[in-house]
Amino acid sequence: SPDPECLTPAFGTGAGFYYPGFQPGVNQDGGKAGGAGCHSQLSSSTATASIDQTNAYGPGGLNLVSSYSCRCEEKLAGSVPRADPENDYRQPWAAWVEHAMKFQERFPNVNLSGHLDFDDYTPFSNQYTCEAFPSWFWDEAMCWNSDIRSTIALNNAIYFYKDRWSNAMGPYTDYSIPEAEYQRAFQGWTETPMSYATFKEHGNIGVIALPAGSCSQTGQDDHVQCAQDAFDGFGEDIEDALEMLVNDDLFPNFGLGSPVVFARSWRSDDEVDNTNAQWQTFFFCDEFDGEKYSVQVEGSGDDTECRLVAS
Repeated sequence: SPDPECLTPAFGTGAGFYYPGFQPGVNQDGGKAGGAGCHSQLSSSTATASIDQTNAYGPGGLNLVSSYSCRCEEKLAGSVPRADPENDYRQPWAAWVEHAMKFQERFPNVNLSGHLDFDDYTPFSNQYTCEAFPSWFWDEAMCWNSDIRSTIALNNAIYFYKDRWSNAMGPYTDYSIPEAEYQRAFQGWTETPMSYATFKEHGNIGVIALPAGSCSQTGQDDHVQCAQDAFDGFGEDIEDALEMLVNDDLFPNFGLGSPVVFARSWRSDDEVDNTNAQWQTFFFCDEFDGEKYSVQVEGSGDDTECRLVAS
């Protein structure tokens, strides 16, 4: 039998698709810059694409977006007051996430308003049911922000609320278990548009993220070799990513000699038993030896650089 709708992955393109954009007036530089647009369901050509952005109209018509190009509604950028504000974490853009959970129109039979009662609701109680959202819900609902800090904060807020909105079935996991292998199974979306000049200036830098907690439960000492030891085929995945960047026409300035950095996600020692740990991202240089491409570390200290080289 076919999968229920809550398990069926979403298709279409989000704001990052707009390179070049097909919505006149949406993108900067005459359509040469991506990242500012609505989620669209594509047919045979972009000329016949239809917008299927998820709406969530609340009191006064307040929605998740504030413009026809689906910019995030900054009236929802704030944190949400709690009964115990000294001990409850105040997350920027929490109001946007709660608004989406209360008023979303994508799943009309799902009502998550009761999940926002932090005293009475039992976290994770709707895992593995269609009474909560799959991760791809946020793909269709996601908007774009004009600054990177808001982009990060909104994604953090979505992750912070995962025990209340996620059905934990896409990707399949169990968020009630604090171990890294369960907490890292997450998909999130946010967009920040940039000018074509900025893209050309910084579009030659490759970034490869290691799975959170690859080498330990904190992830503080994660590095490339131990991640390869931990995950079968991860070395091939790294090399495939590097080859894709080299051959992709969207990154004409990326090639041999371009800088490449790795990123680890880590949490503090006292948060390893916390299902809402605040993961941090740390960028670093490391060696990688592939069959066709490698990453070579040059220099030391503040002068350390990582470069893509031929193997």
